[in-house]
Amino acid sequence: MKWKFGEYTFDTDKSIIPIDRVKEFLSKSYWAADRTVEQIEKSVEGSFCYGVYHGKELVGFARVVSDYATMFYVCDVYIHESHRKNGLGKKLIKCILETEEFKNIKGILATNDAHGLYERFGFKRVNSRYMARTPQI
Repeated sequence: MKWKFGEYTFDTDKSIIPIDRVKEFLSKSYWAADRTVEQIEKSVEGSFCYGVYHGKELVGFARVVSDYATMFYVCDVYIHESHRKNGLGKKLIKCILETEEFKNIKGILATNDAHGLYERFGFKRVNSRYMARTPQI
């Protein structure tokens, strides 16, 4: 699936995701800085992934882990620093929630610092780190 957003493209084609760029992103994160390239490759392989592209350059990423029946887990959401404040994080979450496979099942995620972003999309705090979204059936 593809979405256009101004000069950006959001794409779920895992085959075009540059793993080295994802490693670069995650090495700057508080949750995945120590992951190896092999771990990242395996996590991408086993997940539904979203790439955010400015031209051909990957500038954002997220992946979703799901059983496709009862729940999905949003993880590794990242927008490159030079592309933040352009609405890309909001659009990325919107793309995830518009994906047919995730529309009518429970969503969960963990964050230390982006509660406000996810609350805009119906996620509610379970505790200081975890959030959940009840299906909109």
